[in-house]
Amino acid sequence: MNGRSRIAALSLACLVIAILSTVSAGHAGLGDALKKKVGDKATKKAEEAVDKATEKTEKPATETGASTTDESEAAKRAAKGEGDKSAGGPDGSGEKVSAVSTKFDFVPGDSVIFLDDFTQDELGEFPARWRLKEGTFEVAEMDGERWVRCVSADGWVQMKLPAMTALPEFWTLEFDFYSVEPNSSALAVRGLDKQGDWIWWTTFPQGDHLEFVTGPIRSATTYEGDVAGRHHVMLMGRGTAVKVYVDRQRLASVPEISTAVGAPVTFDFRLWASTKPMITNVRFAEGCRPAKDMLATGKLVTHGIHFATGSDVVLPESAPVLRQVSAYLVANPTVKLRITGHTDNVGSAASNLDLSKRRAASVAKVLTEQFGIAADRFAADGKGDTQTLASNAKPEGRAMNRRVEFAKI
Repeated sequence: MNGRSRIAALSLACLVIAILSTVSAGHAGLGDALKKKVGDKATKKAEEAVDKATEKTEKPATETGASTTDESEAAKRAAKGEGDKSAGGPDGSGEKVSAVSTKFDFVPGDSVIFLDDFTQDELGEFPARWRLKEGTFEVAEMDGERWVRCVSADGWVQMKLPAMTALPEFWTLEFDFYSVEPNSSALAVRGLDKQGDWIWWTTFPQGDHLEFVTGPIRSATTYEGDVAGRHHVMLMGRGTAVKVYVDRQRLASVPEISTAVGAPVTFDFRLWASTKPMITNVRFAEGCRPAKDMLATGKLVTHGIHFATGSDVVLPESAPVLRQVSAYLVANPTVKLRITGHTDNVGSAASNLDLSKRRAASVAKVLTEQFGIAADRFAADGKGDTQTLASNAKPEGRAMNRRVEFAKI
């Protein structure tokens, strides 16, 4: 796009945003009327991007999911998100776990209610664990990974959740989202009451923003990056408060959603673009309840420490939990911890045992090297798939079994 075209496009976008800002998000009809026209060339290019690699391939069977420093000062800096940003993280992302902003405080729930990566569905079919509300959806494959994509210009789908009179007091919802330009307003997620009316509504990307609306409250926060491509979207509910994150950026923090018409009991998803946006790895869980003393019972079980697929690399998304652990150890200097890794039963028992041991050792290493906790305060161990929390027969159970535990020694 040349300079003159870019200026024209930005001017048009500003005009549309200005018009939309005067209208309630509930008036979807006006939004539908304002959808921009897409040129044949741009549409063809975008569709080629999302249609690539559609041939069948097997998903990998592996599961998806130091020197001593001044302990007190280093850990305090890390707890404030002031870790050394000059050295890249072990995943090659260029960011160390300890350097992740404290604004990224998402911790996934522990009790998994719904999880779907669409591997149980046939390619080209509508996913079995979802309910169609509008449009046309199909299971697709990209780079060996399954997604559900909207092949119509607009569509709504809803997870088949267990019947609930209200959402849990503490809950998390997360998923991966993929889109290519043009993709304005390609994704929307709503919290619905028992009548199906929306309580809150979040949209991404709204230009280069994420927008959140509830009652009279409306917020729009800039996403600091390219809105096209793959993103991990996370929502976290704490009573009447809701936070929304894209990747490691917190883009909405609403302390009290509007419940004038009722309380939310479920969610739905809108995929709205001519370029076939997609979602996968949808996880809805209860928890985590904030704890005053995270090791009050002597043990912390967490699903908030993340690793690269099939490896022991600790990812930056693990920062919220590891920051809490390091702060606890600074406040309790005599406490020592045993770190134990656990896996699901995907893969061989021997490889799972080895992986769980290496992951526990990696967690201890990150706490020592990046958060400044003395290495002699940790013992690392792994149990593989031998100590399950739930049945491995369903994806929800396998997700709960993939975890890291901290226990006082």
